[in-house]
Amino acid sequence: MDKDNDKAKRIILKALEKAKNKNITENRIKYSDTIKERMHPKLEEELRDRKTSLGNHPIFPESDESNFEEKIMGKRFEEVVNRVKRNFDMDTVDNNFIRQNMLGLVGECIKLESTHKKELEDLAEKMIREEYDMSKDDVDIIVELTSNINMEGTQKNSKPIEINEMSFDNHKGIEDANAEVYKRRFINSMIQGSAKKSSHMFRMKEDEIMGMDPRLPNKYGKMMSAADYMYYIEPKMADESAGSVNGGVVRVTFPKKEGDKPLIHAQAMVFPVLIHELVKGVMELLSSHGLPEDNKMKEYVIGKSDYLAAEPWDMRIGPAVWEKFTESIDSEDFNLKHHVYSDLVKLPVKEFNKTMREIMAGTKAGKDVIGKIIKEVKADLKTEEFNEAINIKRTSYNDFIENPDELDDIDLSDFGI
Repeated sequence: MDKDNDKAKRIILKALEKAKNKNITENRIKYSDTIKERMHPKLEEELRDRKTSLGNHPIFPESDESNFEEKIMGKRFEEVVNRVKRNFDMDTVDNNFIRQNMLGLVGECIKLESTHKKELEDLAEKMIREEYDMSKDDVDIIVELTSNINMEGTQKNSKPIEINEMSFDNHKGIEDANAEVYKRRFINSMIQGSAKKSSHMFRMKEDEIMGMDPRLPNKYGKMMSAADYMYYIEPKMADESAGSVNGGVVRVTFPKKEGDKPLIHAQAMVFPVLIHELVKGVMELLSSHGLPEDNKMKEYVIGKSDYLAAEPWDMRIGPAVWEKFTESIDSEDFNLKHHVYSDLVKLPVKEFNKTMREIMAGTKAGKDVIGKIIKEVKADLKTEEFNEAINIKRTSYNDFIENPDELDDIDLSDFGI
């Protein structure tokens, strides 16, 4: 009898322990009290066990009962849920409804856009040039709204690849190379995060879009909010998945010789995805400064870090990581964020990790670094404006001043200098 009691106690205690652990797992992500929706349990588990595209990244700040990613993902998920509710005018998100309507929304948008393709293509290029302050002298841009997406030459490997011909002088060389891979992985998440956040940039030009067809902004809002939401209720989101609304691609061609301009060539089935792809292209250009200069090492890093299996988690975590970065920039300097980002990715790995860790943690040290970079950026921009003003003056007076160097004595107050 005593043996039976002991066995029963053990079973009860085991059940209680299991229930306790289950409860701890369920409560680790800080969901807002204002939403009842939840991420897929499989995704919660991968976040908890750090089985995401970023793993246990050295940039992640120290945390307590839940890790850094779980905390930022709770906030990101609430943002996504609330956007779905606003766009679909619902109090609680019906997952099956979202799944069933995804493809239909894409088809409706394609149909409505069909008579406004050129206008939308021109608007997309205009928006990107304005957002990133890129003139036609800086970058060539090709935009295409099309259902015939050309994926040739853009396919990534499904998983990290082995670079067999890569050899190292010593073990430290291996460590340094893998540190570069981790850096590139984090940069990739920021690229995807920035692009994901831009998927709703169409709101900035809503009046112009409504002038083309008043139904488009509403359809765009539903389509893109549903696309965002799908990433948190579907554990497996392949690039070709209909729910991902990934009907787009971007090619970035880097200059091969001095005088050449980089080229961003974006194709997409619908306008908001076209914006998404263009932002990815710009971010790839800015991020290229973060790769090793040695070509073999660059190939090794890209082979290990740029792969399809990582992209769904990059798209889930990336927007939250990007937001932590942009939160460190004061509102009056927000337009300089791409300058700041470019300077950050140029940092050596150890300095990059240390700096981004402070930024992710939202510390004073992180804000100080951002402030210093912004100060330098402003000084550089002021110098560029001054030099441009000098060149304008020289051109204007060149016809009747025998020695253009005399312009150094000319008053430039009319240029605000």
